[in-house]
Amino acid sequence: MSRIVAIGSRAFVLAMAGVGAEPVQADTVEAFDEALHKVALRRDVNLVFVPEPQIEAVPDTMKAFSERSAAALLALPLTPGDDHPSLTQVRRLVEQATGASLI
Repeated sequence: MSRIVAIGSRAFVLAMAGVGAEPVQADTVEAFDEALHKVALRRDVNLVFVPEPQIEAVPDTMKAFSERSAAALLALPLTPGDDHPSLTQVRRLVEQATGASLI
C-alpha cells in the first residue's frame, strides 16, 4: 500500500497526520536528516511532506533523497502568504498524488 509521510516538528507532523500522513517527528536537524534518509529507503512511500525551513538546512540530503526514492518530496512553506512561488505547484502536485485538495 502506498503511503504519505510527514517529517518534521511535532506540530507539523500532527497537522499532516490529520490529512492521513504517517507522522515522523524530527525536532532537530540531525533527527530530520536521519528520518529523511530512512524514509528514502522505503518503497511503500509515494509522497513525503516536509517543512520548508527544515529541508533548506539539509540540501545534500534532499538531493540524495531524490536519487534514492521514487517518492515525491514536497517542502511546504510554514508562513502564510502568497510570496511562495512554488505553493501553486505544490497544491497541484498534492491534488494529483492524493486525489484531494489538502493544501
